[in-house]
Amino acid sequence: MEELYQGLYDLLATDDLHRQVDESLLEATYEKISQANLPERLATAVAERLLARLNGIKATKTTKKAEAQVAWANQLLASLQQPPVPGNIISSTPEALRAIHPKGLKPDLPAIGLAQPWLFTAGKDSPALLHELQAELNSCNHVDILVSFITVSGVRKLLDRLKAITATDGQGRSQASVRVLTTTYTGATDQKALNQLAELPNCEVRVSLDGRRTRLHAKAWLFERDTGFGSAYVGSANFSGAALMGGLEWTVKFTQHGQPDLFSRAKAHFETLWLDNEFQPYDPNNSDHQAALRSALKRESTQYDAPIGLPTFFDLIPKPFQTDILEQLDNERAHGRTRNLLVAATGTGKTVMAAFDYRRIAREQGGQPRLLFVAHREEILKQAQHTYRQVLHDPNFGDLLTC
Repeated sequence: MEELYQGLYDLLATDDLHRQVDESLLEATYEKISQANLPERLATAVAERLLARLNGIKATKTTKKAEAQVAWANQLLASLQQPPVPGNIISSTPEALRAIHPKGLKPDLPAIGLAQPWLFTAGKDSPALLHELQAELNSCNHVDILVSFITVSGVRKLLDRLKAITATDGQGRSQASVRVLTTTYTGATDQKALNQLAELPNCEVRVSLDGRRTRLHAKAWLFERDTGFGSAYVGSANFSGAALMGGLEWTVKFTQHGQPDLFSRAKAHFETLWLDNEFQPYDPNNSDHQAALRSALKRESTQYDAPIGLPTFFDLIPKPFQTDILEQLDNERAHGRTRNLLVAATGTGKTVMAAFDYRRIAREQGGQPRLLFVAHREEILKQAQHTYRQVLHDPNFGDLLTC
């Protein structure tokens, strides 16, 4: 294989790989592959080599490329019992190379490897998302962060790791560089949190100051490594303490090695957003940047504070898929099932559906029955109250109870 770099891997070990590691001045960490995972790892290794060989087949004067590939595949199937190529056979003891590092300095490895996908659900059978992000940060060479909002509680959980990987040596170099994209949507971002990030060396922060126009719901962490074993985390968790510490979030991990197309697409889209003029560079040492961000956060956080007086209400209409869900809820109640759970992705209008469902019940009962709407942030409560008032055409509906 190509030259080995210091860092994390998830490779099926070969004799040549063992030789390269032995000839280096570094120590390697290996991990035995379980019998349950061995068939998939072996099949993946064989598939990678078959694909490379098939892609390398070229057409000849008498044979088209497709015909040559089929002929080679048939020849392979007929010769599977031939002796393997020395030095490139998989080691007799199944194990995967996980890291190359200075002797005695074994890195903190992510519980999930760097080749397989995973779904984090904050369940008992899933590693903690926070721990995995910490381990990824410890060993990455670059990280891109894309979230709707960032809070001090979230930054506090990872600030020590971020400081460590961005710290510069005598030549001005650091282990990793960081880029952060976020917004002022609902005023949920903490300016202090952005200051803490933007003050780090080799860390750039860009923010959209128009939360009403930029409906950014994506949440992603993209880690790159010189070894080529990058990883991406995409899901519902913002950069907040509640989201990182076991909130009811779903986060999917995919990898540069195992799902290269997905990883490349995520990187490309981040680059597109990074170059979008909607996201402005933020420098905490620039008084104009500070004032603009402060003003935007105040504007976004107070847009639902003022009571809706006598202006014209929007005539909101449920979308077709929302109408179907509302009819299913009504049907469940008609059969005596009054405890129902609606699960839907971010941005699909769960609050709107809840408001329409409440309006139907209110009309059936000839009044407004008691309603308790619970959320973990005051900004979300204000936004929900605004939605209910619009749907009900009632500027005085609901009161807030916060602490």
